[in-house]
Amino acid sequence: FIIFQAIPHPFFLCGVALSLEKTKQLSDHLGMTLRFEYIDVVSQKSSIDTKREVANVTHEKARQIIQKKHSIHERLMRLPVQTILTTNYDYSLELSVNASFQPSNSTKEQLYSFYRKQCVADKTVYHIHGECRYPKSICLGFEHYAGMLEKMRSSLVLNTKKVSSKNRFHIYDVLQGLSSPDDAWYYEFFRNNIYFLGFGFDQSEEDIWWLITYRKRLKDMYPDLVKNKLVLLETTPQNKLKEPKEAAIRKVLAAMNVEIEEQTGRTYREKYMSALAYLGSIAKQEDATHV
Repeated sequence: FIIFQAIPHPFFLCGVALSLEKTKQLSDHLGMTLRFEYIDVVSQKSSIDTKREVANVTHEKARQIIQKKHSIHERLMRLPVQTILTTNYDYSLELSVNASFQPSNSTKEQLYSFYRKQCVADKTVYHIHGECRYPKSICLGFEHYAGMLEKMRSSLVLNTKKVSSKNRFHIYDVLQGLSSPDDAWYYEFFRNNIYFLGFGFDQSEEDIWWLITYRKRLKDMYPDLVKNKLVLLETTPQNKLKEPKEAAIRKVLAAMNVEIEEQTGRTYREKYMSALAYLGSIAKQEDATHV
């Protein structure tokens, strides 16, 4: 599986905040989640109204992206893989290979996005943090992340209805072949190889960080149970990697058993091209459904 992020969250929130003079200076120093909460309060709008603004900004940015020929999005979608997880709310991936693409409502979920996906050509794209067409689903703010974490933990750890023993938990039984996994995307963090492309690992991505840290603890408890791998395809230029924040994040990732594959090139685009070539070669070695 590939997890892809192309448009960073701060862009959306800067776009929403442009007309809010009170937020300009302070919001630049806040993490994404707290920035959303601050903008939401200062603007005196409801959370759903703020999310609608984010959806509009996202849609416009995606429109600009797909106008560029031979985009990274198109090249990614042309890889021989079947499943892509994206934290982006827009449909630039789908539109890059089908200009007439129209999103469908693939799930009964209104707020969360555990089963939210779009199918185009031979690809399934899971929008794990929501979609522009459904602003309520956009994952922003402490309340939304807290709800996601509660539901994921309940399913993976506390789902006692599906376990074979009172001393075990659902994900343990799934990995032992004693129980079937849920169709939710987060089960794949324990079952199949995950390749991160363009994902910034912002500390606000609480669902992804929880999955990584919980997987590490599970692997330490049962070394032979968790056999998949998580791989960051490093597309950040070397000069930026020297920044304390970036260096610290990669030190934590390494401690959490996330492999880091350095990509060749000096610019973001060169490194993305290198990463796409790497994924193409990996797809030939592994089952394409598991890349």
